[in-house]
Amino acid sequence: MVYSVNAGQLIAREYQPNVANPNTVAQTNQRASFKLLAQMAAALAPVIAIPKDGMKSPRNLFIKFNSNAVSADDGIAQMTYENVQLTNGNAGLPAIEATRSAETGISIHLADRCDAAISRVVYILYKKTSEKKLQLVQSIVVTAAGANGNFPATLIYTEGDIVLFAYGMKDLNAKASAKYANYNVSNGQDIATLVLNRSISLSDYQFTMTRGTTMFAGENTTIVVPEGSARVFLTPSGNGTVSGAGVFEIGTNVTVVATPGDGATFVGWKNNGSDTYVSRNASYTFALSGQTDLIAVFRTEGQASSYFVEVQNTNANVGTVEPLGQQEVNAGDSITLKATATSVKASFDGWFVDNSRISSSATYTFTPKDDTTIEARWIIDSED
Repeated sequence: MVYSVNAGQLIAREYQPNVANPNTVAQTNQRASFKLLAQMAAALAPVIAIPKDGMKSPRNLFIKFNSNAVSADDGIAQMTYENVQLTNGNAGLPAIEATRSAETGISIHLADRCDAAISRVVYILYKKTSEKKLQLVQSIVVTAAGANGNFPATLIYTEGDIVLFAYGMKDLNAKASAKYANYNVSNGQDIATLVLNRSISLSDYQFTMTRGTTMFAGENTTIVVPEGSARVFLTPSGNGTVSGAGVFEIGTNVTVVATPGDGATFVGWKNNGSDTYVSRNASYTFALSGQTDLIAVFRTEGQASSYFVEVQNTNANVGTVEPLGQQEVNAGDSITLKATATSVKASFDGWFVDNSRISSSATYTFTPKDDTTIEARWIIDSED
């Protein structure tokens, strides 16, 4: 059931899970992006190591953290695997280097020594089974840093397009060390289970950022990042292309270029995971200080420079919503919504657009693509 208030009266109606096809391109692209994110969350669920945050599950947090890694055009969504985030750590991790051989398997290690900062590395291997599907092949935890401090390992030989992920972790206290030692941790799924079921938080373990790379069919090596250099990742968000990604020496000037597609204009460059633009110029030059992930934001011509988001609360008697009412959001920017239950008999049902739930997280960051009305809905427990 869905509950709402009209003229002071509480109204209950049957929830309709099926809605008509969206009427706008923006809605189509948004739903395609959410669908792909949900598929990715399901495929990567065994290795997502994101601690639960209040009512926000690791799956919902994964979708939130990776909204900038997916883009859609004409209802077709694409994921940039290199930017996928399996943890919410912010400590740096060197890039992945790997070679593939039918005789010796996949030899993998990190580009630089990092054993002083982390105590173990999780390597994860996925195979692309189709354009939008990933199949988990193997995941291992490497605790021996090796002579070069770059955590070498060997994975199963896998043909075709493969995606390699890595993240590091370090115990921050004796409680974390004990939990890790008392648990059979040998692969990415064990790490995810440890984090999810053993009440692990970021105060227990320090996680690094996730590093990813794609090795395409016919290629037997990944991109090498020499010492003193860093990699620049570029991702288009919207209808456009980017150029200038690669490996460069730290301290040099790097120029990246965003080229809008037909019927689109360039909005600006943002760091991955940030809502702040670092440049509004399509050709952007910056001094490289370390690994850099940039998002090029495009919008379709005819779209306004800003959108109006109408935030509604279907039952103010049981919960509050922040912000409430009409909000103006610049094109390409995001707005964070927060719903808080004020009644012990109520729980948050989700954020809805056109009767379709777009998030079940009480705190939700939303990037509008059109004027949008979002409803916060609640579930009310029946009285005995």
